[in-house]
Amino acid sequence: MTRFYTPNFNGKKALILHRNGESMKRLTRQLERLGMQVTISWPEFPKGDDVYQNGELNFDMVFVDADNGYDELFPWLSGAPPVPLIALLGSELPGRLEWAMSQNIVSHISKPIQSSGVFSALVFAVSNFEKMKIEQVHLESLEMIVSSRPAVLRGVSALMKHGDLNEDQAFALIRKAAMDNRTSIEKYCLSLNANIFDKLLLNSSKLRKPKKVN
Repeated sequence: MTRFYTPNFNGKKALILHRNGESMKRLTRQLERLGMQVTISWPEFPKGDDVYQNGELNFDMVFVDADNGYDELFPWLSGAPPVPLIALLGSELPGRLEWAMSQNIVSHISKPIQSSGVFSALVFAVSNFEKMKIEQVHLESLEMIVSSRPAVLRGVSALMKHGDLNEDQAFALIRKAAMDNRTSIEKYCLSLNANIFDKLLLNSSKLRKPKKVN
C-alpha cells in the first residue's frame, strides 16, 4: 500500500469562481487559515498578467460554482483542467451533476459552506488529481504503443528483407538497439531507415565474428 502524505497548502493560490457572499467569505477565511492566497471572480474567469505565469495557470486549485457554471467559463478545454477543480455544489439536479462530472471535478464542497469539510475536500482534490494525471500518462503511453505496433511490424519485416534474416533475428536486433539507445521498441522503429538497417547488420556481424585462435 502506497503511503499518503497530507499536502501542505501554505502559500498555495486558490481561485473561487462564484459570486461573492457570506458563504464564500466563510470559505475564504478557512482557506486563509491554511495559509492560502484567495481570489474570487464571477461571472467570468479573471483576466490580467497575474493569471498566467510562464504560460501556466497561476493558481494551484480552482473552486467553481457547479450550480451556475458553464463550459465557456474556463480558459481550458472542457474536462481538461490543468489544476484540481473543486465543485461548490448546492443543487442535486441531474443536469448540474452531469455538467460537474463532465468537467473532471476531483472533489466537492456542499453549500452553504460549513465550518468543517473544506480541508478534507482539498486533500481529496490533490490526491485524485494526481491519480488522474498518472492515469492519463499511462493511457497516452498505451495509445502510443498501440498506434506504433504497425511501425514495429514494418520495421521487422523490412529488416528481414534487408538482411535476409528470419523474424526472430530481426526482432532481436531491433530490441537490442532500442535498449542500447534507451528507448522503447515502438519509438525506435519509427526512426528506422536503410542506413540504420546497415548499421544494425554491421554490428550484428561484428558480434558474431569468431575470435582468432593463435
